[in-house]
Amino acid sequence: MWIQVRTMDGKETHRVDSLSKLTKVDELRVKIMELFKVEPERQRLFYRGKQMEDGHTIFDYNVGLNDIVQLLVRQKMAPVNVIKTASTSAQTNTPELIDPGFGYYKVRFKAGIWD
Repeated sequence: MWIQVRTMDGKETHRVDSLSKLTKVDELRVKIMELFKVEPERQRLFYRGKQMEDGHTIFDYNVGLNDIVQLLVRQKMAPVNVIKTASTSAQTNTPELIDPGFGYYKVRFKAGIWD
């Protein structure tokens, strides 16, 4: 069995061969890593609007012959600068908008503005 993996922007499409219905999503990520040169930690796979999770098989998502799985590549996280001061505590120099790596953003705000 084979499927097609396409990036979300549609610029790249590759055919992934030698799959079975019992192929785990983890194994699919490794095959995608070989084709797209993207490590598995940065891959988000979607099929019919659902995100595919590790530990499940492609049969769990009813992926069929020559179906298209979409690949979203996460951005690399920028390293956080740690500044050591004369005291024993360490301060971090972080931006105002932080991407924890799974699509949600944490925004710093002041409490009590609406009181």
